[in-house]
Amino acid sequence: MSKLKDGLAYPPIKAGFILLFIAFIMSLGASYNVLREKTWMGNWKPGNYTLGEEIEDSVNIISRTLKISSDNASVKIVTEGSEDSYILSGDTKILHLTSRVSILVEMGEVTYSYTVKWIDYPYDYLSFPAFFMMIVGSVLAIRGYFSFLESLKEDKLQQKRRIVK
Repeated sequence: MSKLKDGLAYPPIKAGFILLFIAFIMSLGASYNVLREKTWMGNWKPGNYTLGEEIEDSVNIISRTLKISSDNASVKIVTEGSEDSYILSGDTKILHLTSRVSILVEMGEVTYSYTVKWIDYPYDYLSFPAFFMMIVGSVLAIRGYFSFLESLKEDKLQQKRRIVK
């Protein structure tokens, strides 16, 4: 049992385990996630519109909600694989979309609200140093282990020499 305590207190092994522990904590921090949300609001007059282009290219979206309302308007909503037409006359439509959306307002003025939700990893930059520290810590611990075994072997040989003399 004392050999185990000696081994864990051996400086290269101890340094390797400390680096591995720090790398583990950093990797937990890198995996921390936050739900983010952004909403665009405004009015559309007749014409073509595309929503959320600047954000949809940079993040992985988990939810899109389009809320449109008007007193008298005709709207065509185009998503990947479907095209839907709506005639709004004093009502509100709430659409839960699964892909990018293009809107064609054929007539009238439409008030819209477009909400996008995604998961953000604010500390993802910690993953690269954590990976590097994991490699260095593993190498230090393994090399320290072999060095410790070598020192134990030398201690045994010195004890045998003392007994022989």
